[in-house]
Amino acid sequence: MKKIIMISAAIAALCGFSYANSFEEDINSANGSQEVVVPQPRMENASEASEKDLAAFYEYFDNMMKTREVSGEADFDFDKSGEMTKASVLYNIDLEAIRNEYLKSPITFKTSKGTVVYVSGSKSSNCPDLSNSCKDKEKFFMVLTTSGGQTFFIRAMEIINWSIFMNGSKTVVIDGEKYVAKVHANASDPEKSKLEIKGPRGAVISSSLDKLGEALAAKGVDVKLSKAYKLAYGNEIMQTGKGNAKFTESKLLLLIPFPVVDSSSYFLIKADDIKPAGTAFPSMEPGYSFKLDEGKLQISKL
Repeated sequence: MKKIIMISAAIAALCGFSYANSFEEDINSANGSQEVVVPQPRMENASEASEKDLAAFYEYFDNMMKTREVSGEADFDFDKSGEMTKASVLYNIDLEAIRNEYLKSPITFKTSKGTVVYVSGSKSSNCPDLSNSCKDKEKFFMVLTTSGGQTFFIRAMEIINWSIFMNGSKTVVIDGEKYVAKVHANASDPEKSKLEIKGPRGAVISSSLDKLGEALAAKGVDVKLSKAYKLAYGNEIMQTGKGNAKFTESKLLLLIPFPVVDSSSYFLIKADDIKPAGTAFPSMEPGYSFKLDEGKLQISKL
């Protein structure tokens, strides 16, 4: 089963914090133009069978957001004899050039004024109640990034529609036009669940979750170590309550084995854990050194 390539808790929306007025400013007030209406999903008396089907959909939602955080170890580039090893540099990547670019997916629509809106997804570092103890599905956001520099976060659990039991949506205003986002859950085949966005002239987006995942993966940078990866880099997203979120200054890297097998193989690295002198991640890729200095990532084989 294909999984959405979600950058994790810590990887933030691709428009980047350079588009926001400040990191401390809630995204809900970005550029003073976002209007949000959040009808909460409504649960009614579901049968036991219906609850079982919905649980299967929730499990899929949870699994497609999982990542594995890895910790680094100091890398002194010495072999067992104490002699310096000669590291072979494989990649020099300007991370600032790709920061948050993974969210500018090829799934787009335009407003009547010609503004391009990129549709993507990401994951916050915390929970709706601002704690750190919740299922991964509670951290999943649909992200709309405009060519004009705005970002709109839509918490996925608030827009789920399923049978007669759940009816959720969220409205954002772009260029003075209202766009309503919904996820139509498919309990029998969860990855075929549909993200739908309707504007003043009808539907502008109708995409299955697996297609959205494929589109996001395609935006990563190709990196070949012991296996092939897509590398993504971006700012952390933090929930601020009531379905809203903001960017933080923290940055993360996500290494996604590609082609995608399952989300348990995604590796999340805090950028601050990669030192200029070199850091090794033996639980992820033994025999490789990662160095990060002033936004430049160097990957070497030892």
